[in-house]
Amino acid sequence: MPTDDNAPSATNPAIAVWESVLAYAPQLLEHLRGSGRQPGFQMAVAVDGALVGACSGGYADVASGTRMDGDHQFRIASHSKMFTATAVLQLAEAGRLTLEDALADHLPELAGTDAAEVTVGELLSHSSGLTRDGTDSDFWVLGRPFPDRSTLVETAAHGRVIARHEHFKYTNVGYGLLGLVIEAASGLDYRSYTRRQLIGPLRLRHTGPDLDDGSVRLATGYGSLTVAGEPYTLERRTVIEHVDTGALSSATGFYATAADVVRFLSALLPEGPGRSGTGALLGEHSKRRMQRKVEPSGTPGRHYGLGLILQDVHGHATFGHSGGYPGHLTRSWALPETGVALSVLTNAIDGPATSWGEQLIALATLAAREAPASYSGLAPRELARYTGRFAGLWGVQDIVELGGKLFCLDVGSAPDPATTEALEVLDGSRLLSKDPNGFAGYGEELVFEFDDAGAAAFRGPGGMRMVRQADFAVPERLANPAG
Repeated sequence: MPTDDNAPSATNPAIAVWESVLAYAPQLLEHLRGSGRQPGFQMAVAVDGALVGACSGGYADVASGTRMDGDHQFRIASHSKMFTATAVLQLAEAGRLTLEDALADHLPELAGTDAAEVTVGELLSHSSGLTRDGTDSDFWVLGRPFPDRSTLVETAAHGRVIARHEHFKYTNVGYGLLGLVIEAASGLDYRSYTRRQLIGPLRLRHTGPDLDDGSVRLATGYGSLTVAGEPYTLERRTVIEHVDTGALSSATGFYATAADVVRFLSALLPEGPGRSGTGALLGEHSKRRMQRKVEPSGTPGRHYGLGLILQDVHGHATFGHSGGYPGHLTRSWALPETGVALSVLTNAIDGPATSWGEQLIALATLAAREAPASYSGLAPRELARYTGRFAGLWGVQDIVELGGKLFCLDVGSAPDPATTEALEVLDGSRLLSKDPNGFAGYGEELVFEFDDAGAAAFRGPGGMRMVRQADFAVPERLANPAG
């Protein structure tokens, strides 16, 4: 059931699709977390602005054994740019600035410098040519404090790296300057403005622009597993302290939960059926302006708009952002066509938030497909009896029901919707592989054995027997070769 104040449109088929994915996601993500020795994660999905479901797993703090829950907060880092861009567009709608304004119009101390003629719009789209973080960015490795206002302005004054519009050049310095522009145009400091105009109206109860009185449940952040050295165990990961990001709050300071992030992203969705409850931070013209491709990033299929990464994921147009903060790695997407918003947050510097989220989008793509004719008339319980996690010497496979269809998925390998097909139902104990990969099981059967708990084992495709994971044991002659 939705756990938000607004009920999504009952006619949106994305609700049933993502409910199907969410029934499988916790066990999938927990497997990926454990096998990757990741500390913890949090994810949430909204449809048409209402929370359809959320889950979390692992640890908010490993040493104390504190389990992760849905109210733990993450440093969402460059997600902050979405908030900053929204604030700038609000001020443009109010006539307090334009995107064509030169930076020196709002920050006269930059007159005559490299940054003086850079426009607000160029900063929003990373078209300014300004340095990413300056020539000494050891604040990212906690070697020194994040820059204050005077340090930021000094960095920008001599921060030209390439010509304006020469190439997409991501710049945290540029988004730090946008925070100063917001202060000049609004008469409020950046943190007060975002609390009043963005966080408050959407009732983002676990969100803030930087460390403050509300950041009371921050998940502990951890360093890379490889940096820890051998043995590569979860307990050896380095704990990374949370620090204030100073004048770069507008580029990287925000903290939030996954549920709050999808609520914010939903407020940026274009108007459509069932979306009246997604919030009204901006007019439709401004939302379209933010979501229009401005700069190709240099990575095929990935562009930048105004404060938003624009990317096709498994055939779906998305907007959103990533976030990398010392100790936390995060990624979020909105899918305008279906009204979906998805956020995956991890509390390690090498957290696979992007790959996990893209895997969930792949599963939703499979769930949304029409069922083959062989499923006609089958009740959900008749499909559920096949499902489970099965193990063999070569690995683990899940038989999963997605959108009223059964799939055989290799656990840990992201399915490619372009080459993944639903199993055909032959009878009460046999399924047929339609895997188009001729090196795999195309055209072969999966023959199931059942007990009182459901599917206990199956054989094939390929003829090898897989058993319920809880029952798996290494064959005796291999376990005791000397015997």
